[in-house]
Amino acid sequence: MNEKKTKIKAVGLIVEDKSDFDSFKILISRITDKNNLTFKRAIGHGCGKLRRKASSYCQNLKRKGCNLIILVHDLDRNNFTNLESELNILISSSPAKYNFVCIPIEEIEGWFLSDPEGIKETFKLKRKPKINGNPETISSPKEQLEDYVYYCSEKSKRYLNTKHNSKLAEKICLEKMRNKCPSFNQLFDELKLYEFG
Repeated sequence: MNEKKTKIKAVGLIVEDKSDFDSFKILISRITDKNNLTFKRAIGHGCGKLRRKASSYCQNLKRKGCNLIILVHDLDRNNFTNLESELNILISSSPAKYNFVCIPIEEIEGWFLSDPEGIKETFKLKRKPKINGNPETISSPKEQLEDYVYYCSEKSKRYLNTKHNSKLAEKICLEKMRNKCPSFNQLFDELKLYEFG
């Protein structure tokens, strides 16, 4: 099928906090292979406010020139199908031409756990973390990442998501995230539907 791709002028990101905004900006730029994309943000400062204000965030982002809006919400302990359905309803009234929901499982740190080598390189660790199995099945991946950085640096380094997630987003291997994290792969595939100019 040879569908005509639509040019995206600006990407609006509805996220829980600034570190998510910074990380997604980097990941989207890497996926699209564009380093000059325009991003606008709406930060919910937690998932409750993000859900309550999603509709007005969409209006504001459209006014700021966004024709693609991505609502990002961690799965945490929610049921995926129910959460996805709820979030899609919240953005269904968005005036932007294109909108979609991205749900990292359990949270973006789960994606980062797909690449132990990338973690080692980012933090200049003494040894590579031993991360077994599917990173999306690890409960509390943020805390796990904290432990890996602390113990693999021989207790000399501390991971702080607000400081380090954007650095991890720059280093972590996209291919490993695609292979190990279906929720990241959904974001990757969705972004490939558009042309960014």
